[in-house]
Parts: sequence; structure tokens; C-alpha cells
Amino acid sequence: MLKHWLKYWKTPPTQEALRASIVPEPTWPHALKNYLQHPLPDESQPLSSQHFVALDFETTGLNANVDKILSIGMVDFTFESINIASSAEIYINHSEFIRAETAQINGLTPQALAQGLTITEGMNRLLENIQNKIVLAHGSGIEKAFIHAYFTSQYNIGSLPAYFIDTLQIEKQLSYAGKSGNHQSYQLDDLRRHYQLPGYLSHSATSDALACAELFLVQSKKLDMLPGMSHRQLMQLLR
Repeated sequence: MLKHWLKYWKTPPTQEALRASIVPEPTWPHALKNYLQHPLPDESQPLSSQHFVALDFETTGLNANVDKILSIGMVDFTFESINIASSAEIYINHSEFIRAETAQINGLTPQALAQGLTITEGMNRLLENIQNKIVLAHGSGIEKAFIHAYFTSQYNIGSLPAYFIDTLQIEKQLSYAGKSGNHQSYQLDDLRRHYQLPGYLSHSATSDALACAELFLVQSKKLDMLPGMSHRQLMQLLR
């Protein structure tokens, strides 16, 4: 019984410890082996000193075990600036899975996706871009779930080691409006309007990634303790 409780209360390994524990297989792609062979960002350092990549997926639905990734949007940024030149929209060749209802929202067509990358090529690009960066997403559970499903099915990796920050979680748990229940919606566009950020005419994975990065920087201005916090401290605060 004592051993059972000790096991239950044992602190889970850090993402960096998880990375170090994974031994790459010779047949794995170079991008994955390279990612696993380099340390993750030092999560004890202030967020203001870190490099980030804002990430957004356009998908056919929310079930990562059934639905497909249609496009991957990414943009690099720091607390000092957003690197617009780094923004990327990676189309995934899943044109046969496009649904009329999602196409109306994201504008992705079978013709555009037919010219896209394979999911393996797209995930390799993702790995190359998030190397040594903290990943930011709005409602990051979706991106985490699709990443987890892919690397589990393809390489039997239970979880890809990475550090995430979720702007939705920050807003819900740390902002005054979130804690007082004043928000009627936590959708990305609605939170941007709350902070008087301009809307984007087009809806895409890249524009949503950029919108998320901008929201996070505004949150960091309003919550002035954020820049000086480490990722580890922020995660403890958001538990």
C-alpha cells in the first residue's frame, strides 16, 4: 500500500527528462532525431529571455484519433518583437478529407491541399521550427492532442517532449476578467476584441498563430508578473 501511494505521489518527469530518456531509432527521420538530441529551452529562465513559436492547426475536426490536420501555421516571436518574416503556412495533402463546413471557415480547398506536403514532411517542418523554443497556442489541448496522436501512431512516442503555454488558460486563470467571470467568450477573436486588438480579414492557421502571439504579448503587459516568471513557475501557477 505504501509503495502504491509513493508511486501515486511521485513527481512526474520534466519534459527535458522525458526528451533525454527517448532513444531515437535509426529509421526515424533526421528532423525527429535532431530534435530529440538537443535540449529543450531552460524552463527555469525568465519568459522574457525565451524564444517562442506561436502555433495553430486547421483540422477537419477535434478528434485527434480520427480527424486530420489540414494546415500548420507558425510564427516566431520574443517579448521584444514578432518575426513576421518567419510566419509559415504549411498545407498538408489531406485534400480528400476536406468538409464543406470547415472549408467555409478556413478557406482551404482541395486544390490548395493537393499541392501540400505529406503529414510526415509537415511534422518534420514543425519539429525544425519549434527546436529550442516554447510553443504558444490558444486552447493548446488541440495542438497537443494532434501532435501526440501523430508521434504515438508513427513512432510509438507516448508524448513529444515540448514546453507549451496556453493563452486561453492564462486568460481564464490569471486575468481579472477571467477570474471575475466577466468574459462571455474565450474565443481568440473575442479576447482580441476585449483587448482592443484589430481583427484579421482572413482566417488561416498562420493568421491565428499571429493573433495568438499578439494576444500573449498584450496579456504580458496587463499581467506584469509574466515576463519575469519562468515557464516552470507559470505552469505551477496554472495548475
